[in-house]
Amino acid sequence: MSAIATVELVLAVVLALIVLFIVYIWLRRRYISGGKPLMLCAINTGDRRWRLGLVRIAGDRLDWFSVVGPSPRPAHSWLRHDLDLGAPKRLPDAVPGLPADAISVVGRSRSTDYELAMSTAAYTAVRAWLESSPPGFNVNVA
Repeated sequence: MSAIATVELVLAVVLALIVLFIVYIWLRRRYISGGKPLMLCAINTGDRRWRLGLVRIAGDRLDWFSVVGPSPRPAHSWLRHDLDLGAPKRLPDAVPGLPADAISVVGRSRSTDYELAMSTAAYTAVRAWLESSPPGFNVNVA
C-alpha cells in the first residue's frame, strides 16, 4: 500500500468518525428532548467550574444533561416539590456557550446544592414551571 493510499484511508476513517460523532450528538439531543422543553444551561456543583448542558422540563422533574456526554440519561434530576431556586443574579464572568446577559441562580434540593446559569428567557420558563401547580394537584380548587 502506498503512502498516499494510507493517508487517504486514515483521512476517510477520521472523517467518518467525525460524521458519526455529529450524528450521535444530534440523535441524542432528539432523544433527550422527547417533545419536551429543552434549554441550554450550565451547572456548577461547588467546584467553581461551569459545565455546559441541557435542561429539560419533564412533568414533575427538572433534568440536566451534559451537552456531549455519551449517556442519554440525566446527570442531575430534581423533583419539582424538592426544588428551591433563589433569586437570579448576573454572572460576573461569561460562561462559554451561554449568552452574554446570562444569569445564575442558586438551587437547593434535599440532596444537593448547586448553581445554574442560563439565559433570562430560560430562567423565566423554569421559574414559571416551578411556581405553577403540578399536574393533577388541587385540580378542583376554585
